[in-house]
Amino acid sequence: MHRILPAPTVEIDTDDAYHNTRQARGVRPWLIVNMISSADGAMTIDGVSGGLASPGDKDVFGTLRTLPDVILVGAGTAIAEDYNPPSSSVSVRARRLGQGAWPVARVAVVSNSLSLDPTARLFGSRDSRPIVITSQSSDGDRRDRLAEVADIVVAGEDRVDLGAALESLAGIGASVVLCEGGPSLNAQLVAADLVDEMCISLSPMIVGGDARRIVHGAALEVPAQMELRHVLTEDHYLFLRYTVSREVMD
Repeated sequence: MHRILPAPTVEIDTDDAYHNTRQARGVRPWLIVNMISSADGAMTIDGVSGGLASPGDKDVFGTLRTLPDVILVGAGTAIAEDYNPPSSSVSVRARRLGQGAWPVARVAVVSNSLSLDPTARLFGSRDSRPIVITSQSSDGDRRDRLAEVADIVVAGEDRVDLGAALESLAGIGASVVLCEGGPSLNAQLVAADLVDEMCISLSPMIVGGDARRIVHGAALEVPAQMELRHVLTEDHYLFLRYTVSREVMD
């Protein structure tokens, strides 16, 4: 992996590239969004992101997962990608502790419908019990069933209030949250001005078709302005890291 921005171009370890000070934003955690996109803007091939990835992207993905206390994901993405419990190996625990995170990250799934299978492998971890974030209007019986395998956070009345959900995560001690999509969840977070950092892996592929962009929702009245922090490259992939320009990050 080489860093080409900021200059000069140097070979760099991904741990060093992404190790930065990240502090809670008042009553909520610092929020990172990490996504992959083809050169023509598609975020999936045949409905999943794996076909766009490379060894370098997997390295960046693994590094970013050492940073947060909570990995936030929409229910549709969790189901389509068949989410696993986060790694709890000794080496990953050590890397996470070195970054100031909890020893094992917790996955938080956002779902209004609660159409989640309690027997899915995501709910099989003994080291890190998942969190399900839902609204007050969600089905009570489904909440009860999922409560047997996950911690339930109710945030919002008719739909999930993401700001309140993040405050709830801060309440259990989370200071950094990593969102892994999907595009509708990303759009809601951006619209609510809750995103602090965006990491994009740009795959050197042209996909075509009608795959959605990494942020898919209503157009913003005022586009969110970002500041480019670094550009890494390996095997013709680009790895871009931005922060929201409202405040310079340490």
